[in-house]
Parts: sequence; structure tokens; C-alpha cells
Amino acid sequence: MTKHGIHCLTVAILFRFMLLANVWAQEVAISYPGLTGESASLWMAKEGGSFKENGIEAKLIYMEGGRLSTQSLLSGHTQFMAGDAVSALTAVAGGADIVLIASAKNILPYVFAVAKDIRRSQDLKGKIVGVSQIGGRAGEVSRMVIKNMGLDADKDVTYLAVGGTMSRLAALSGGRVHAAPISRGMVPTAEEKGLRILEVEPIPLIIDALWTTRKYAEENPDVINRVARAYVAGIAIVLKERQKTLEVIRRYMRTGDAKAVQSSYEVYAKDLDKVPIPNDKAIQNTLDITYRLAPKLAGMDIKRYLYFGAVQRLKEEGYIDRLYK
Repeated sequence: MTKHGIHCLTVAILFRFMLLANVWAQEVAISYPGLTGESASLWMAKEGGSFKENGIEAKLIYMEGGRLSTQSLLSGHTQFMAGDAVSALTAVAGGADIVLIASAKNILPYVFAVAKDIRRSQDLKGKIVGVSQIGGRAGEVSRMVIKNMGLDADKDVTYLAVGGTMSRLAALSGGRVHAAPISRGMVPTAEEKGLRILEVEPIPLIIDALWTTRKYAEENPDVINRVARAYVAGIAIVLKERQKTLEVIRRYMRTGDAKAVQSSYEVYAKDLDKVPIPNDKAIQNTLDITYRLAPKLAGMDIKRYLYFGAVQRLKEEGYIDRLYK
């Protein structure tokens, strides 16, 4: 064959390969719920190239609030959603047929910001605790934290709905409340306001989970496998490539505050699960909170909504171990 023929053949093979690669790539839209760093594994799966390496063209969409994310998932506008399990399981109790395929973060990274005169948990008796809302997920999480501190969550404190994290800190600084639960990543901000930090025992809870609909999972098992593979690789990037992850967190958090970015990274990376499957305690605590919000869930077989097969296979095949060698 002449040099010209070889060149033409090479070009044709490359062109065919590019066409096949484009056909193979599966476009998916994935929502994430916040800008505090708690979706970092998903962000790094995207920005670190793991999705593309697994033939997934992922579009990440910020959606504030679990209800909006669930509605988008059920309508088919997105194929996956990241977020906490309480909001998702509340939707399950209401009839949403969605399944949990992975969960990277299964420890609640909360502390209590408190007034200067509060030095231990018992000092909270008779005090007012600021929460984002009464009866919602955040309120129930606060009750669990209070209970874990050895107090009666219903009798020893009074709850006042004051809004999101910054509103809670403002209410605390202004004396409207005496304590407020905040993410550990917000500790530097609280300390800058002159507030004291009261440490609490970490609570196993499903915080950063990845969901899809049962219908999509059953009709697209190959996509589920590829997304799961990319997701666990994203976790590995978070744990192994700190500086790269810090830069991505800064962009997604939309902040130039280096201290806040570093704190968010440290909080998220601590206790991150290399194998993103929650333990029994995290599942049970999540259910206990959800039962109070959605009593119908108590009569349902929750195992039907746990779809960890793809991640389990990656573990058994040794893929996850190889990511850390």
C-alpha cells in the first residue's frame, strides 16, 4: 500500500473511532442541591474527567431544595439527582418511585454555634435553638442532634424558625436565639462573629447521595454502571488530589474566600466513604427522621429503594481498591 493509501486509511479509522465515541457517550443531566461543598464527589467526577472516561456526557445543574430536584427527576428533565436522603425518602412516602444507587457522605458534619455563656450541652436547657424551619428536615436533624447531646429534644429546649445558616448566625449574634446547628464548614464564619462552638458527637446519616428513578435504572443498566463507576472515581479524586479539588470547590461554591473553601473541603473529605454505601446505622437514623416527616414510609419495604448493586460489583471486582494504588 502506498504512503498516501496508508494515510487515508489511518484518517478513516480515526474518523470512525470518533464517530463511535460520540455514539457511545450518553448524555445525562444531574441535579445537585447546594453550594457548600457537599456535592464535591459529583463535581470532581465531572471536572476530573471521570464521567467522560466512562462514556458519560454529564450536565450538572444546581437546584435549590430537594422538592425541586425530585420533581425534575420524576418529570425526566434530569436523570439523576444528588442530595440528602431525608428529602428523597419523604418523596418516596408520597409515591415517588426513586432508588438510591450510591452515597458518598454518611456522617452529619454538624456542630452547634452557641452564645458565649454556653459551655456544655447541659447549658442549653431552657434555651432557644434557632432552626431553618419547624417540622422540616433541618428541624428534625436538629432534634436528633439535641437528643444525642443527652437532652430531651421536646422538653429541654424551644425551637425558633429563623431561616438558613447565615440567618441563624445573625439571630444568634443578635441574641434572638442561644444556639444554632451549623455545618462544620461554617465554623470559621461563626468564630469570626465571636460565637462559641459546641462540639457534638458525629451522627451517621445519609448526606450526599445519588438517586435515579426505578424506571430509568431498569431500562438503562449500562448507564447506571458507568455513572456509578465515575462517581466512585470522583470520590477518589477528592481524597487523592486535594489542590485540584479545592479549585473546583471554589468555582462551584462561587466564592473567593479561601478559608471557607478549605474548611468545606476538610469537612467533606473527613469520613468520606471510598465505597459509597451507607451502613445500617446511617440508614436507620435517616429513616427515623423521615418517619416523623412522612409516617407512611414506616409501612413500606425500604430495601426496595436501595439499589447498590452497581457499587457493590465495583467493590467485588477490585476496581475501587485499584483507584487508591
